[in-house]
Amino acid sequence: EERRVIYVGRLGSGTTQTELRDRFEVFGEIEECTLNLQDDGDSYGFITYRYTCDAFAALENGNTLRRANEPAFQLYFCGQRQPCKANYADFDDFDPASTKSKYDSMDFDSLLKEAQRSFR
Repeated sequence: EERRVIYVGRLGSGTTQTELRDRFEVFGEIEECTLNLQDDGDSYGFITYRYTCDAFAALENGNTLRRANEPAFQLYFCGQRQPCKANYADFDDFDPASTKSKYDSMDFDSLLKEAQRSFR
């Protein structure tokens, strides 16, 4: 998956498309820049870089572009609400039946008695 599009959120109400492009162009060549102005002031934009490495640079360093009176930008790869920075385990093919427990061979009454003993 090629990651060249970043989402830039928390833009000021006075932000223009030209300003957004100019500010983020420092990270690399921009192919497309769109701005969505919202009435509630929660404006955002999408920036498509020519190269993936430029999009990564913008994602990692984009908040260095904000002015002193601006909140931190929300920066994500497009279609992703939060970047995944940690490895994860894939349990899709995990077979839970493969684990054995001492309780597997017990009937309900025995399980109940064992549970009651553990509460004493």
